[in-house]
Amino acid sequence: MERELTVPFDVGDVRVSKILMHPIKSCRGTSLQEARYTPEGLENDRKWCIIEAESHAVITAREVSKMVLITPRVEPDAGSPYGGRLVVSFPEDSDCETFSVPLYPTADMLADWPIIEDCRMFGKYLVEGYVVSSALPKADAGAGARARTPSEVLSDYFGRAVHLVMKGPRARVCPPTAAFPALRETAMFQDGYPFLVAGEESLGEVRRVVSAYARDEDPRARIGGIDRERWRDGGVEIERFRPNIVFKGSGVPFAEDMWRQIRIHPGNADSEDDAPAEARTFTLVSKCTRCLLPNVDITTGTRDAAVPYKVLLKFRKNKDPNQKSKACFGCNAVVGGSGVVHVGDRVEVVEWASGSGV
Repeated sequence: MERELTVPFDVGDVRVSKILMHPIKSCRGTSLQEARYTPEGLENDRKWCIIEAESHAVITAREVSKMVLITPRVEPDAGSPYGGRLVVSFPEDSDCETFSVPLYPTADMLADWPIIEDCRMFGKYLVEGYVVSSALPKADAGAGARARTPSEVLSDYFGRAVHLVMKGPRARVCPPTAAFPALRETAMFQDGYPFLVAGEESLGEVRRVVSAYARDEDPRARIGGIDRERWRDGGVEIERFRPNIVFKGSGVPFAEDMWRQIRIHPGNADSEDDAPAEARTFTLVSKCTRCLLPNVDITTGTRDAAVPYKVLLKFRKNKDPNQKSKACFGCNAVVGGSGVVHVGDRVEVVEWASGSGV
């Protein structure tokens, strides 16, 4: 169903078409026109997460799908002692109140916030984090009014004791990959790596295949649990895959599978971006193996029985040498420095991957 790619191949005028930042892991993302980044990811991306109060396990929408309905919004404020605030809101029918926390807590604040040294991600990463123990006062709060803590509000939403945690100072090292066994990059609360990139042409192919399975009445082509009417148009949104940087213009589905290094150039000729080439060079270290999280509808918080996970298994397995049974979409990436990326920036392929790709 998917053609093999021989490198190098001609690509069109590839541009950054979308930038997505997710402040709290597994909660709703924000679409940006530009974003600063460091080697640990987009600014404020997965800087926070929610953990079980007792076990310290990081909770994701894989287990609690309604997390995608929590909306964190970054509001920078250069005049604030905290550099701005993170505003966290909930669905109206949840009866949970909106709260705000500092973007950059002061040293005095951090001194009062407990540190948890063993926030557990997938049973294999131990990440250090601060329990966000105070919310910023609301402008309309009366004198002496006590705002509930973020943990109290979130515990109501989850129906059990949880904490909002901000990444601590201890570095969290990314796992090695088949191509980079000595990889020593660090990240925040991302699943594995600082960046996830994907192409719109790849999403288009996923949509085409989803639609084909939804329309095909041949029993040999059936996928258990697929809602044929719901998926006739193949309408899978890129946001379900939670990438950071989305490209458009290659003309080739899954072109990113074969890009070992890309360099992002300012799309505006008048840009004053003087970042060195290495700070704009992203290395794609592996394909991203997918779980059931993209099955969660980002508008309702419900999980589909089949799409896109079961469809991806039909044509995107055997792409990762270490996890051949898992389907892949998008690529994990690291970067050589700090900079700014904009929608419309031009993408240059600097180095191609060999064999089966990154």
